Amino acid sequence: MKIQENIPLASYTTFKIGGPARFFCIVTSVDEVKSAVIFAKENSVPFFVLGGGSNLLVSDTGFPGLVIKVEIKGIEIKEVGNNENEIIRVGAGEMWDDLVEYTVKNGWNGLENLSAIPGTVGAAPVQNIGAYGTEVGYFISVVNVFDTKEMKEVTMLPRDCHFGYRNSTFKHEKGRYVITSVDFKLNKDGKVSIEYRDLKEYFSKVSTDRGNGEVTPSQVREAVIDIRWNKLPDWNKWGTAGSFFKNPVISKEKFDELKTKYPALPGFPEISIGGKSDGQMKIPLGWILDNVCKAKGVTSGGVGTYKNQALVIVTKSGATAKEVVDFTQGLMKQVKEATGITVEAEVEWVN
Repeated sequence: MKIQENIPLASYTTFKIGGPARFFCIVTSVDEVKSAVIFAKENSVPFFVLGGGSNLLVSDTGFPGLVIKVEIKGIEIKEVGNNENEIIRVGAGEMWDDLVEYTVKNGWNGLENLSAIPGTVGAAPVQNIGAYGTEVGYFISVVNVFDTKEMKEVTMLPRDCHFGYRNSTFKHEKGRYVITSVDFKLNKDGKVSIEYRDLKEYFSKVSTDRGNGEVTPSQVREAVIDIRWNKLPDWNKWGTAGSFFKNPVISKEKFDELKTKYPALPGFPEISIGGKSDGQMKIPLGWILDNVCKAKGVTSGGVGTYKNQALVIVTKSGATAKEVVDFTQGLMKQVKEATGITVEAEVEWVN
């Protein structure tokens, strides 16, 4: 492991924005993670764990401590169950979509709805990434971490992670846990989830070409990739972190109130990982930004909302973090004034 100094962070994030890290290192093992944390503590500087950089907005002034880029690799079968499931352990530095492709090719189902999400495996539990009707927390067996408080390796069960909508223990105890690998419990029963509206519509149009009518995991992956890339910008042309905001979760009473004002407003019962509903409703913020705030394709300087999806913020070359902050705060203000809803950012601010 080599500690470097004053390394620009823009090239390590999908926003392509950000000043330098005072210190920077790449770690490829748990021992190197420990060494990096010891360095930060001995030098009395904060540290930040970096994966694929796809859900971050780094300050124009950079980060004043140590950035630890986790590149722990490897995929191994840990436990072979019955004919229906197996447990695989995946290094935190593996790219997420590479893992999804690997599981589908090997006959495991479960992760196909999470195709084409950028970032690394280690970041997936932090955000409890989700898309098209599923969340990664459904399929996590354990999360293996280095506890920087106790300075030792720890295995965390799902109940320890407190997975919620784009939420987990790792977001509430920032800096304590460095995720080193994740164990996934995956099925081989071939069952897929296509109840989400976009998938339902997709397969209703192509169902006649699917033989016996049963949809396979590989077909779901193909559909998700097709749907996502029709909504999202080309990462090679734009700086972006994908969906910038969380979809709001509100009370049923608040939803009914908004439904009176905006009859076409969609809403879906919020279901926990345990399969229970507490009566709250999740509403698509993209719909509000598009239909209420008329914000789709709006730009200001080098920042704007994407032409096909108002929930996605895009930046031109040369845009600054301050421009992104000012623009997104303006959108949040518009939503608040129109609906009374306080919007939360999904993207993490690093400064």
